[in-house]
Amino acid sequence: MSSCDLTISIVSYNTKQLVDECIQSIIDKAHDISYEVILVDNMSKDGTPEMVEAKYPSVKVIRSGSNMGFSSANNIALKQAKGRYFVLFNSDASLINDAFSVLVHFMDEHPDCGIACPQLYYPDSRLQVSYYPFRTPKGRALREVLPRMREIKRIITGQSFVKPAKTKRTQDEQPKPVARPRGVCFLIRQECVRDIGPMDGNLFIFAEDVEWAWRAKKANWKRYIVPQAKVGHHDHASVSQKASMMQKIQMQSVYYFFYKHFGLGAWLGIRLGNLAGAILAFKLGILTRMLGSRGSNVTAETHFQESQALFKLATLTKKVLPPDAK
Repeated sequence: MSSCDLTISIVSYNTKQLVDECIQSIIDKAHDISYEVILVDNMSKDGTPEMVEAKYPSVKVIRSGSNMGFSSANNIALKQAKGRYFVLFNSDASLINDAFSVLVHFMDEHPDCGIACPQLYYPDSRLQVSYYPFRTPKGRALREVLPRMREIKRIITGQSFVKPAKTKRTQDEQPKPVARPRGVCFLIRQECVRDIGPMDGNLFIFAEDVEWAWRAKKANWKRYIVPQAKVGHHDHASVSQKASMMQKIQMQSVYYFFYKHFGLGAWLGIRLGNLAGAILAFKLGILTRMLGSRGSNVTAETHFQESQALFKLATLTKKVLPPDAK
């Protein structure tokens, strides 16, 4: 039986300073609700769990014993959670205001809401994307194709490169339904968890929040952003430690998600989209070398590098994990 309002799950992997800031922000800003904090450490080598145990004795520290990834680590916390709500809270995030109280009270007032998220901000206070639409298999397959086709047409027809105008991000004023909240701060109702099950442990990292939100959507649970709740986020502080490897892990997560929910045709279509993107990038490299980029700052070498990377992703078959992962 639940014994508090909210269980805050933090997964750490060699982000000691950020974890310190994250937990301190909770202590300083989380009011008006009862909560517990569970830190699951994925075998950090920077002293993260020791620091938390010494400085924050109220936090429950669980050493996973290996780098098991984001989903499986959060599922450990989920099994021990005592809260009516459960929140995935990134170690590189921190509360700007009493965001957890705002989210919990909103969920209490909207029993049809299974998942809620706050408005995210960069450390310099700029707005950060807090939610995304779901991609269709076709849309994901064409992601690497259409922009390159347009660029080839531009170069061949002799059009000058026009740098796209930056779209100014505007903040939502009121809570509204969204497709998929980002996993940075992803608050889910325990009734929703019981309905759709825990996170998919086959997803090491990336797409795990997408997959959980998709199951919630299929089960008719609504997802909301509550912009009055504000959270700061450094963005990819953990995964940037192994950027090239993470690109492959991200792509295999995409393949897994679409295969699981849309079948073999979607899985194959996305691979073919990456392969087509690789061929187009190679052609762009040749055209750029022959005709020039006509004002674009993308060099032929960059196109060739993108072609090589996309080819590797298109033909990725062996599961990629960090060396210390299990």
